[in-house]
Amino acid sequence: MAGDLIDLPFGRLSLEQLVGAFAAMPADITFVDAEDVVRYYSEYRIFSRTPECLNRGVLECHSPSTRTGVARLIAELRDGWRDEAVFLTEKDGRPVQTRYAAVRDSEGAYLGCLEIALWADEGAG
Repeated sequence: MAGDLIDLPFGRLSLEQLVGAFAAMPADITFVDAEDVVRYYSEYRIFSRTPECLNRGVLECHSPSTRTGVARLIAELRDGWRDEAVFLTEKDGRPVQTRYAAVRDSEGAYLGCLEIALWADEGAG
């Protein structure tokens, strides 16, 4: 195994393995931290993302017409009003399921928001 191992709750992986695992997932994954800053997005592309989105406020990466809804959803996740939300939308004529989940530490403190988008018309095989 290459590199130092990162201790996880259920195993140990190298950074190279973690990057490879995220790259292999057939989903768009984005992490927004507790300060509403985009810190990570995956290589898989359903939605357009550019490197300029990294380390910027999440609202700056959305169109003006969606910012109010995004801000409200993040506030609801942060405040504990909800732990997740799932939306079905369409992209290029295909259905997309987007799930937003609050990420919390073991004490329940808000660490950020994870967005996972999947093509809804791709079955499990």
